Amino acid sequence: MKIAVLGVGNILFKDEGFGVFAVKYLQQNYRFNPEISLIDGGTGGFKLIEYFQDYDYVILLDVISVNDRAGSIYRIEGENLAGLSYYHQTAHEVEVLQMIDLAALGGKSAKVIVLGVVPEDITKTEIGLTLTLENVFHPFINLVLKELENLGVNYEKINDKSIQDVVIDFIGSYNNLRSF
Repeated sequence: MKIAVLGVGNILFKDEGFGVFAVKYLQQNYRFNPEISLIDGGTGGFKLIEYFQDYDYVILLDVISVNDRAGSIYRIEGENLAGLSYYHQTAHEVEVLQMIDLAALGGKSAKVIVLGVVPEDITKTEIGLTLTLENVFHPFINLVLKELENLGVNYEKINDKSIQDVVIDFIGSYNNLRSF
């Protein structure tokens, strides 16, 4: 069984980078058995469709545009997303939803589970998360790990890097803090 954890979002716009940062955090802090693919999808758009066609399961990590309190966490199964590509607040959201729709039309399609969080700020040009999303980051990661356990994947914590350290390692900056 091929499993991918796919983080998407634009790391340049505050909370918009949440999904990518979550994948980077998993890469630096955990080992998985059997091996899974941890993918930084960034804003890859329709180029990411191959993951929805080549994998059996895709756990998609992202911010989601719903009318709810910032920091609220959602778990949505892919079939519940079908036909929702008309609703979006960011360019990458419409592409992700359309990809799920198109992959289903193309024959073999992964079972998709979206784990998303409602952002507080996706407009400020700054690399890092708001305090609201920092506060829900670890419960979100625990939800990802639980989802993987449900698919028969075991994990081992190999590091204890903070989200701030992970992003600084990745980009060199976090909420205007810089590596030296």
